[in-house]
Amino acid sequence: MNNYSIHIFSIKKEICSLIKKTLDSDRYQISCTHVDEITESFIDNFDRKIDCLVLDKGIDDKLLAKIKEKFSKIPIICLPSLGSEFEEGNGIKNMSEPFKLSELKKAIDDISSGEKK
Repeated sequence: MNNYSIHIFSIKKEICSLIKKTLDSDRYQISCTHVDEITESFIDNFDRKIDCLVLDKGIDDKLLAKIKEKFSKIPIICLPSLGSEFEEGNGIKNMSEPFKLSELKKAIDDISSGEKK
């Protein structure tokens, strides 16, 4: 029953594939947007219901700020090296270097378990 929706903004398609392989597909519904598609217009028009957002490192700072603002009401997990301005903690979890898929899986499991009523 994959009713917890996770969306990944990633610069590399491989990152999304790795995360999809790591997470339980029976528990999570995972979608991705890759760097070529991440534009201000795309962010403005993104209307899919998601429960958690994963941001890959290397996304343009202006777009990151726009994404963070638009999705401020849901948990956001930032993969390493996104910059210190995203460390204020308002529902934002920063992953440490070096990035480990097991840590990301635990963070998502913890977030999704905490939101279930």
